[in-house]
Amino acid sequence: MVRIFFPNQFTPYIILFIERDGSTYLSSLLSSHPYIEAVFERFAVMKQKNASSSEQIDWARGFWTPSLINKVIARGFKTKLIDIMDPPKFVNLCQEKNVKIIHMNRFNKIKAVISKINARQLYDKSGYWNLYQEEDRVPPKLFDTVILDELINEREKLDRELSEFIHELNLPTLKVTYEDLLLDKEKILKNVFNFLNVPVKPVETKTIKHTDDDLRKVILNFEEIQNHYIDTPYFEMFS
Repeated sequence: MVRIFFPNQFTPYIILFIERDGSTYLSSLLSSHPYIEAVFERFAVMKQKNASSSEQIDWARGFWTPSLINKVIARGFKTKLIDIMDPPKFVNLCQEKNVKIIHMNRFNKIKAVISKINARQLYDKSGYWNLYQEEDRVPPKLFDTVILDELINEREKLDRELSEFIHELNLPTLKVTYEDLLLDKEKILKNVFNFLNVPVKPVETKTIKHTDDDLRKVILNFEEIQNHYIDTPYFEMFS
């Protein structure tokens, strides 16, 4: 039996993220919920196709505007800040629609940047940024500390910028940490469903975790890389 929902039951949401922090995993889970419409990176696609900033805003406005009768309760998409072509107008739209913010975060910066490097190699091999079949998995390899240092600094900067942007939005926000999602998926999803005002339902995803949590299986020169960060907060992130 198909259920219907009215505009006063509707929840618009946005997942704001950097990259390699579980946003695709979460979106994939949400998209399998019968009362959630979860779109992936529509802003990025529009930007790649040379759409204007007004076209981005117009699409989001329509997407977040419920019909008189709806088949879903929550409707949202995910985006990086870099793909928002007109941030001030986007902020105004989010505030106008009272959009709920899901802030994706990843505590382990080392694993995030290792995953970024592996994702590029995976994309070159398969055409996908995320792993869907085991035969595409990237094998262990040597890593360069210079490149890792650059990516970590970039990641820290993007983390700060995203946190500041979300703070300035001043909208209902749920922070979801990737490590927590992996550790206790059911608990975190329950929090997300409650935040979006949808009933708890079983959900699943087709994505496969690409970068092993045991970095010794990923980095051929593991001890060299770990020792490079021995006097920094990142050293413990190799465990």
